[in-house]
Parts: sequence; C-alpha cells; structure tokens
Amino acid sequence: GVEMPTVIDLHKQRWRCHNCYHTVSAKTPLVQPNHTIAAHMTERIMKLAHERLPVKTIARIIGISASSVQRIIDQNLKLRPARRLPTRLCFDEFRSTHGMMSFICLDADSHRLIALLGDRFNRTIKNFFIAHYSLAERTRVQTVTMDMNAAYQTIIHEVFPKVQVVIDRFHIIQLAARALDQVRVQALKQLDDKHSRPYKIMKTNWRLFHQTAPDAKHKQFLFGLNEDVTQQEAIDIALDTEPKLKQTYETYLALHDA
Repeated sequence: GVEMPTVIDLHKQRWRCHNCYHTVSAKTPLVQPNHTIAAHMTERIMKLAHERLPVKTIARIIGISASSVQRIIDQNLKLRPARRLPTRLCFDEFRSTHGMMSFICLDADSHRLIALLGDRFNRTIKNFFIAHYSLAERTRVQTVTMDMNAAYQTIIHEVFPKVQVVIDRFHIIQLAARALDQVRVQALKQLDDKHSRPYKIMKTNWRLFHQTAPDAKHKQFLFGLNEDVTQQEAIDIALDTEPKLKQTYETYLALHDA
C-alpha cells in the first residue's frame, strides 16, 4: 500500500568555537545537508526500483515527486561491466536521454547486461572493451550479433580478433519484406487496368503478402476487392498475373521459413 508521508520540522543550531571563532551547524543522520528528503528513503526507492516498478508508482508509494525519484535512481545507479565476457555477444543502439543514441551490449544466451555506454561512437566502444578486458578474454568471443546498419562493424575484428559477425534474423526478414513491397509496387505501376482484381488486391490488401501462413479454408469479405474469398485465393489471383511478384513472394516465404 501507499506509505504515510512524514514531515519532520528540524531547526538547525549553530555552534561557535571559542578558540578559532568558527561556527558550525548541528547535523543529523536523518537528512543530508541541504536536502529535504530523508536519507533512508534512498534505500527504499532503490529496492522498489529493483522490483521494476514505474517511477510514478514509486513516487506515489514514497510520497515524493516522480522527478525526485528519478533523480535519486540516477544518482545511485552504478552500472558496472561484467567481469568476464561470454562467448556470444549482442550489440545494439537505442535512443536514451536528450535524443542521444547509446550503446548496449548483452549476453546472447542469457540476455544479461554486459555493458551500457553513453554514446555509440566507435572510439568509445573500442576503448571500453580494450580497457576492461584483456586480449585473451576478448579472443574468447566467438560471435557478435547486430543489425545491418551498425557503424561499429569496422572495429569489431580489432577488438575481438576471432569473432564472427552475425546479422540477427529480424533484420534479415525485414529487409526481405521491404524488397517484396518494392516488387509489388513495381507490378502495380505496370498494370493498366486500375479496376482489375489483381490491382485491387495488391493495392488495398498488401498485408496479405506478408502472411507466412495464409488462410486457405475460411472465406472473408475483403474491402477493396469487395468479394468473399480466402486469403490464399486473393494471393493467387494477384500472383497468377505477375510472375516476378510470384517468384519474389515464394523466395520471401522460403527465407522466412528458413
């Protein structure tokens, strides 16, 4: 449940030294100097954050603002790199604070966090791994999985001498799907009859071509075509008139199944 916020009214007292005439303020372990939130709240907030509760939920439980909770988490969260490198790594980048792109490294098997860097520059990534791990440790790494747009591919073999770069399956299928859409658009432009059944299917029901297991049993009303057909029947209507699109579609399905 929600904890009851408690306000302590503290009056600071100043003491004067008779020898040096310097003055000092009385201190209390309850609150840090120039702070208004109790010191033990930090431990409570970090425990709640460890339970993966949202910042607003933690703020409601503790009785302080969400911005204060976020500030306390940022000040006390110390990300330490893993002591040893696994044999398989995953590299990626994500948008962090103020629109900056940051770098993240995970264990490909356990998905455990290995490293989190503030930027994605090759120099930062290279210096980090060389500074924290020996050459023998980096030589143990066998594979690094990443996407095809990663700029840090150029330094991978410098940091990990025996590594093999692996492109993750999601981006391969994504690239194949984009190629399929390009062929479909080209087929649309070549059709003269804009009211034909193949044109309506390729124009309005283009999502059918991304179905890896189209329904061939149950008929449904397709808007644009305005007919009751199965998904497989609609796909066949379009593919029968476009051999290039049919070949591309079959290649896409084979790649997806593989």
